[in-house]
Amino acid sequence: MGYIKKELQDLIKCMDETFLIESGVRKWIRQSVYPKHNLILKSKNGYYCTNCKKLFYSTARVGEYVECPKCKETLLVRMKTLQYQIFKDDFRIINYINGYFVLRGFEVSSTYSSNKVTHRYQEYQRLVISKDKIYLLVSNVFKNYLGYTMVNYNEKHIRWRLLDGQYRWYMSRGSIYWGELKRDLEGSLYYYCPIERGVSPYNNNQDIETLLQRVLINPIAFELLSKLNLTNLAIHCDRFINRGSFEKRFGVTKNYLPFMVKHNITYDELEVLQIIKHKNIKVIRKLAELNSYKELAQYVDLEKALANGLTKSNEHMYLDYLSFAKRLHLNMKDKRVLYPKDILKSHDELMHQVETIENQEIIEKIKIRYEELKNLSYQDDKYIIYPVPTMSDLINESEVQNICIRSYNERYANGKTNLFFMRNLKNVTKPLIAIEVRDKKIVQSRGKGNNEPTRLQKAFITKWENEVLKGSVLYA
Repeated sequence: MGYIKKELQDLIKCMDETFLIESGVRKWIRQSVYPKHNLILKSKNGYYCTNCKKLFYSTARVGEYVECPKCKETLLVRMKTLQYQIFKDDFRIINYINGYFVLRGFEVSSTYSSNKVTHRYQEYQRLVISKDKIYLLVSNVFKNYLGYTMVNYNEKHIRWRLLDGQYRWYMSRGSIYWGELKRDLEGSLYYYCPIERGVSPYNNNQDIETLLQRVLINPIAFELLSKLNLTNLAIHCDRFINRGSFEKRFGVTKNYLPFMVKHNITYDELEVLQIIKHKNIKVIRKLAELNSYKELAQYVDLEKALANGLTKSNEHMYLDYLSFAKRLHLNMKDKRVLYPKDILKSHDELMHQVETIENQEIIEKIKIRYEELKNLSYQDDKYIIYPVPTMSDLINESEVQNICIRSYNERYANGKTNLFFMRNLKNVTKPLIAIEVRDKKIVQSRGKGNNEPTRLQKAFITKWENEVLKGSVLYA
């Protein structure tokens, strides 16, 4: 829990005096939120929808979801003899006040009992978004019991408290009501920005608050890009800081604009277009999927590399190969060096040469990196994640898993990337997943033979990222 500065205290007071639940909001809740909190009740007479109060016939089983043919809501099937059922969901209201966007988080709780559904809702958090900071405020009605969170409807809201960044995963993630925003923006710099049209497609995106922050930073670019129908670029409006000609703003000449609009290119695709200067959307999108296209472009022609076997699965190996070639002073203008026929084989050959000249300094630096990063270790009752401890661990991981992580030793030792191992607690010595963290994100996570982690393993990695990394110096 953090200290609330005077400026934020004054804003909270202003919000409490200004924010209401108006009739438009209540109507939206009745139409968009409440209908989902109903049931299909199965009996010998058929299937009864508690939302539209109509009877129909189906073959759906109890516990399955089925669409009511009358009201078109997809609802849970239960037996008509059901006595009690609780539904909980979140929704949000977006407001603008005193230069801040505010996402107000509500929980709606619906109870089915005695053949009747009753509803209630409670505001329990506010996400306050400024140009340079995002604050998460929670009400005293929001409770956390040993990691289990709940909203206490029997308690009256009294005060707001500020949660630190590590609690960002508590943020409400429900549908958004936009109806009050246009009124709030009247007379402001943001009034003509098509914010709802540009941002609402990302309602379920965990970083919608970041998108709103970008609008605050550069509303002129957001408005311009939106009106050009470049909505995928509009959500990165904070990056378009250059003024002047089209080429200064976008890094390509204006004759590329129809192509950009036609395909509504993303920011990654724009960066690829700036490099290859070729209107081929298939090639651009393949290259934009790569994490290292900018680094690769320093060595090779990206289109030629793609034609010679470059893929998302081998891009890091290819980049390592090129790095090895440069370190070994090979001819970086020779096409046979730049575009090897067998990337894996060529990579391993050069890596072996580099390993013969590795020195004790790298080995000691890796031990130091482990000490620096070990506070980012994380575990639950099944898995553990911890930083790579030694050079020998890197080599062992590469050999057992048949991956190229040992080639990252120098970058890891010098702090240019961050490497972690994920293990099953039943056998912590057995390699499972290797993870690379760089540029405020998890760049890759690989198992044996460069395979992706399983669904459960990905869920644990995401939990580690949300609970540990996002509050750490690696994401600062």
